[in-house]
Amino acid sequence: MLIPCLRARAWFADPGLKLELRTPASLQWDEHGGTFVLKVVDLEVPESGAADAEPGLNLAMLLTPAEALSRGLKEFAARHELPLTPPSGPELAETALLAACHVPGKNLFIFAEAPALVATRRGGTVELMVTGNFQARRVPCRETDLIIHLSKAAMARLVAFVLSQVRGD
Repeated sequence: MLIPCLRARAWFADPGLKLELRTPASLQWDEHGGTFVLKVVDLEVPESGAADAEPGLNLAMLLTPAEALSRGLKEFAARHELPLTPPSGPELAETALLAACHVPGKNLFIFAEAPALVATRRGGTVELMVTGNFQARRVPCRETDLIIHLSKAAMARLVAFVLSQVRGD
């Protein structure tokens, strides 16, 4: 499933690197072997790597067109047998399995295991903030991307949260 992504940024204090999406793109939602994956590609390393307030990842998903997005979320949930239990509050806090970025120009894989993910509504978007203890490893990679891995239970709650925001619940 693809959801319009207005913003994707990452800031890592070590190695002092910033990534960002220059133009709106799509946030891909998928499943691989029981792990759910959120992924944005085509991030760029800006010349100015000025620090954000806190190291981590920040994404903004557009909540329109509401009807198509609502239908897509319901189909995604049905296909993966995700229960759509209404969220209990105005934000969602989860522990992800992994959050990472690949940076081919520097042969870096920057990752955090068990990072904190917080989803909140900001106007016509749902913003995802991911923070954790990010580490860098040198590995060959082909595309600059940002990925978040979620368990089935966490993905079910995220789908239900985003669907409730689309509906305006």
